[in-house]
Amino acid sequence: MNFILNKTLGINGIDRISFKKIIEILGKPSKIKLELGKDNFDLNITLEYKQLELIINYCVNFYLGTKIPEFQTLFFVVEKLYLDNEVIKIGEDVRKVFTKVKRYTKNNYKIFNYKYNIGEYSGSYDFTNLDLTIYFEKYGKKRIVDGIYVSLPYEDNPNISDIGEILELDILKNIFEYK
Repeated sequence: MNFILNKTLGINGIDRISFKKIIEILGKPSKIKLELGKDNFDLNITLEYKQLELIINYCVNFYLGTKIPEFQTLFFVVEKLYLDNEVIKIGEDVRKVFTKVKRYTKNNYKIFNYKYNIGEYSGSYDFTNLDLTIYFEKYGKKRIVDGIYVSLPYEDNPNISDIGEILELDILKNIFEYK
């Protein structure tokens, strides 16, 4: 499956946090991992789609000491991402990816805006208006892409009732991994 950056938010027509829509478009994941955060104040769910080379990370945070959800986030981790008629992928030189993203924003009448973080061995470009983050490793003077993350905007005071839809799928009951 090709993962295409939406013109607004997300990928492949998924533009909001909805497990129902994710399963509708991408199918059932091959593995689900559930993890409770410190002091049980947040829940992390990772959906792995091995055949699609896709990971989806979801997190819901609760108000301290309550069972009331405060906000939720979701992001997609892909190996390859289509930007109109161009492709960015893991293993590519980050300068080429940077140029492709710049061209994409220009062709789609968006402002080319990013934040840059760099450490001794790695770094990232966060293209804020695209909700796209490109991670890279440094090898001497070369910078090679090692992660492509597409996020959806976080949602305050979410209705998290559709988490049950993902947890109640009969086929998935035997593939949970709890931490």
